[in-house]
Amino acid sequence: MKAYWQEGTRGVSINEICKLAEVSKPGLYREFGNEDGLMEAALAAYIEQTFSPLIATLESQTSLSGVLAELVDFVCNERKELPDGCLMVKMRDTQTKLGDKTQNALAEIHYQFMAFIEGWAQRAREGGEIPETMSNQFVADYIDAQLTAALAQRARGEDVEKVNAVLKMAFSVLA
Repeated sequence: MKAYWQEGTRGVSINEICKLAEVSKPGLYREFGNEDGLMEAALAAYIEQTFSPLIATLESQTSLSGVLAELVDFVCNERKELPDGCLMVKMRDTQTKLGDKTQNALAEIHYQFMAFIEGWAQRAREGGEIPETMSNQFVADYIDAQLTAALAQRARGEDVEKVNAVLKMAFSVLA
């Protein structure tokens, strides 16, 4: 998972993954079937270790502004044991080059995230936090676009303070 996250799905070969994991190529293929199975497993591990805890944290928030603050923290906080950026963003950038299983898993988790944000947008509208003129889908698309850009900046090693300031400014139109 870390190799794909750090180097991108096209930046690391099966041979390199075998060396990093200290497994043979036949052993890797026996376990995962093919590179698509390996990437799908890497995505599942990412979801379990990183994405699901983020969603749990977001679910505990009582306002859209709280959700947005948590998203900024997720993007900008240093995670020494993990690469910067987001494996899902990197996979979405190369989606057409991924296998069917990985594409389907990626589409499903992205759909779930968008539905989650649309639900928050609805609650925020009902609570008077966002204008009636902003549709739930628009809010989710906007948040997704801002997160994708910020996570890509972090993956490129751009200054954390700059990314933080820009993301807070971008989210300020919603809060």
